[in-house]
Amino acid sequence: MNNEWNTSRLLHLVWPLIIDQILNVLIGIVDTVMVTTLGENAVSGVSLVDSINVIIIAVFTALTTGGAVVCSQYLGRGDSENASNGARQLIYVSIAASLALSVLVFFGRTLILSLVYGHTGQDLMTEAERYFFYTAPSYPFIALSAVGAALYRSMGNSRMGMWVSLLMNILNFAGNALFIYGFHWGVSGAAISTLISRLAAAVLVLWLLWNSGGQINIRGIRRVRIMPSIIGSILKVAIPNGVEGGIFQTGKLALSRLISVFGTAAIAGNAIGNIFITIGNLPGWAIGQGLLVVVGQNMGARDYQGAGRNTRKLIGITYIVMGIYNGLLLILMPLIFRYFGRSLSPESLAYGRLFATIFCTAAILIWIPAYCLPFALRAAGDGKYTMFISTIAMWFARVGIAYLLAYIFGLGAVSVWIAMVCEWVVRAAGYTLRWRSNRWREKRVI
Repeated sequence: MNNEWNTSRLLHLVWPLIIDQILNVLIGIVDTVMVTTLGENAVSGVSLVDSINVIIIAVFTALTTGGAVVCSQYLGRGDSENASNGARQLIYVSIAASLALSVLVFFGRTLILSLVYGHTGQDLMTEAERYFFYTAPSYPFIALSAVGAALYRSMGNSRMGMWVSLLMNILNFAGNALFIYGFHWGVSGAAISTLISRLAAAVLVLWLLWNSGGQINIRGIRRVRIMPSIIGSILKVAIPNGVEGGIFQTGKLALSRLISVFGTAAIAGNAIGNIFITIGNLPGWAIGQGLLVVVGQNMGARDYQGAGRNTRKLIGITYIVMGIYNGLLLILMPLIFRYFGRSLSPESLAYGRLFATIFCTAAILIWIPAYCLPFALRAAGDGKYTMFISTIAMWFARVGIAYLLAYIFGLGAVSVWIAMVCEWVVRAAGYTLRWRSNRWREKRVI
């Protein structure tokens, strides 16, 4: 395995990851944007369910992160046999976890919605339950397609996930057009389209891995063989990452509940702001996935200087890309809000414009060390530290400050977005200090 990552090779890895991230999140954005034509209750219902779905997806993200780190480190060591064993173990664990969560959420969806959002209007809750009914069964397909893409990234092939995501988005857009506008199924149509596209993506990526001639393949997966040592290595990364993601998304859910207190206009404006967050974060998340692969391979080869050098290169690339990207979003914001103005109230638009401006401005300066750098720490096996910093930052800085500003200082819904920036500052400081200390070099995964 070639562990040398010059700038050209890093860029070759990164650009498909950025496109893949764009295509990945477009499904949720397309659902939200196309549902806006159905009114504020519909778009708010989709937003509330997605806030819960993100917590579930965090579990799958944690597993794929664990698997990607383990497989990358084995490949960095030149051990493709154990890298393939790790891939099969990752699939087994992902299937078991996603099926269990899918069944639990599907049958408990009404209770979950009432516990989290019981104070919202009945019309909004009806739309949310319709969307939830069809998205919960898609969890196993989300998990398997994410696993497949992560395994290809571990081999340095970031283009395969990009093409699968492109197919998924074409199917989702066509399905939305048919089910929402053709059959008039409303939010149910958007959810059914998403379910079908995720199913197709999971089937395709597993078929490709089965026939892969690369360093990782999954042939023989039907002869189930559990390997506790490799599963243990995966979980060593996945559990802290999963706990971190779960705690973080639960904190966001608490903030979503706070937003809902300020009415439907605030909820709809927050949904628009979240679209800008999702879009504006894309380059950073993509390059973070690249960091998992590159630093993982360096750590597997025990090349600590290479890990540090490659991290500095990728962080520098992220600053350039995020600056250009979010700067363009700020410039194009008036044009983007013309679309939303067709179906949303002026109050909703005012909220959305304010929230989006706060995010895009802060993302250029603060987001990268707060959210991109910890990918390198996880790739080194330093997940417990990232979990600790994330928990402190979310619950003491973000949630605590948001409720303080909202109820004590009476700043309203914008409190959540001011507190978000405060959380980024805490995270960035904690992760930067850890990386500079070189304590991550002492960690072992395999």
